[in-house]
Amino acid sequence: MNRMNYEELYGALQPLEKSLKDSAAAVTRQQKAIQKNTETGNLTEVKKSLEAIADATKTLQEGIDAVRDKIEAFDTKAYFAGGDFTKQLLESCAEKGVDVRGETGVYEMFPFKVRIIGDEEHDSEVWINRKKLPSFRPSYVAESIHADQVKLYNAKFNEQTFMSELADAYELACLKSNARIGSTQSLDKIYKFLAPTARARKDYDKQAYAFDLARLYEKGTDAWISKSGKRYYFGTSRDGKSGIRVLSSSGVESFINTLKMVMEQ
Repeated sequence: MNRMNYEELYGALQPLEKSLKDSAAAVTRQQKAIQKNTETGNLTEVKKSLEAIADATKTLQEGIDAVRDKIEAFDTKAYFAGGDFTKQLLESCAEKGVDVRGETGVYEMFPFKVRIIGDEEHDSEVWINRKKLPSFRPSYVAESIHADQVKLYNAKFNEQTFMSELADAYELACLKSNARIGSTQSLDKIYKFLAPTARARKDYDKQAYAFDLARLYEKGTDAWISKSGKRYYFGTSRDGKSGIRVLSSSGVESFINTLKMVMEQ
C-alpha cells in the first residue's frame, strides 16, 4: 500500500490553482472592459470581450474539474485510518520542536490536548482542546500548535496574582477537608476550588491550569509567595508518573502534585 502524503497533493494543486487564478482574473478584466465599452457605445469591443470571457470560462471550468478530481482522489479517511496523517504530524512536530506525549490518537502537546479522530467509517477530524481545526495538512497543524504555544509563552503573566488565587483555593481546600493551614493539599483538589462549577471548568480547563502552574513553577521559589506574604511550596512526583505534568518554556519537564504553605518558625 502506497504511503499517502498531503504535501504531494499540495504540490500537484499549485499549478492548477494558478490556472484558476489566471482564468478568474481574465474574466474580471473582460467584465470591466464590457462595462467601459457599453458606456462609450463600443459594441465591437463588447463582442470581443464576450468571446474572451467564454474562452476564459471554459478554461476556468476545466481547472475546477481538475482540482476537484485531485481532491476526490485523495482519500482523507484512508489517510487518517492508515496512520499516515498521524505519523507525518508527529514528524512535523519534531521538526518544529513541539514536545509530544501520548499515543493512539490522543496527545499532549503542552499545554494543548490534541485528538486525531477518523477511520474508514467516520469523519476525519483534528481537535485541539475543544476546538476543531479543519485541516488535512499535518505540517499546517503542527505550525498552528507551535504558533499558539509561542503566543501563550509570550503573553503577559502576573505570577503574584495567580499565586494569590492559588493560595486562596489552597486555604479553601484545607477548610473543606478539616485540615490545618500548612497541611499538604493536592493540586487536583485545589483546581476544584479555582474552578468550582462546570461552566468555570469549561472556561478554565485543566490544560489552562497546568499552563499557569508551569509558568509559576518556572519562576522559582521567589515567586511562590502570595500577596499577603505567605510562602508556599510545590511538591513533586518522585516516580514521574503521577501529578500534573508541566513544561518550562525551554522544554524542561516536571511533575508537580501538591501545594503547602510554609509555616513561619
